[in-house]
Amino acid sequence: MPKRKTDVLFEPGTGAELFTSRQAARFLDYHPVAFRYLVSKGKIHVHTRTGNYPLFLREDLEKYQITNKWAEKKAKLKGKPSAATSPTGKTGILAVVTAKHNKKDLVVEELSDFKWEDVPAIRARVAAKYGKTQFQLTLKLPDGAGFTIIFHPSANKN
Repeated sequence: MPKRKTDVLFEPGTGAELFTSRQAARFLDYHPVAFRYLVSKGKIHVHTRTGNYPLFLREDLEKYQITNKWAEKKAKLKGKPSAATSPTGKTGILAVVTAKHNKKDLVVEELSDFKWEDVPAIRARVAAKYGKTQFQLTLKLPDGAGFTIIFHPSANKN
């Protein structure tokens, strides 16, 4: 029987990425039993549970990776990719989030180091502030190229 691929989980209020125990162990490059041992000793914090399954915030795992010498060493050995640089020397992606509210385009926020993992949190912040409304994400890449993504509110009335 093939293994099921688990979808990416996000916290409803903030849009923060959540990991199951297996995903968190893989993220830290630990064996699942070693990871559960760290959780039982309180070294890694369980953010919330869904049923009997603990869920972990990506931010907490990254923080653990930075503060724990062994985890940091494993991350360096793994060779995490570094940010791409442009000919101008800039590294981050500039993002400007604008929302339509009362027939006006309003700048919601600007992010100087945008990552695709930020999108669920951005959607949650726009929805919390303006409700279900159209918004757009304008990205400027380090090499000067840019593009815009328009998000339409869901037509689903659940």
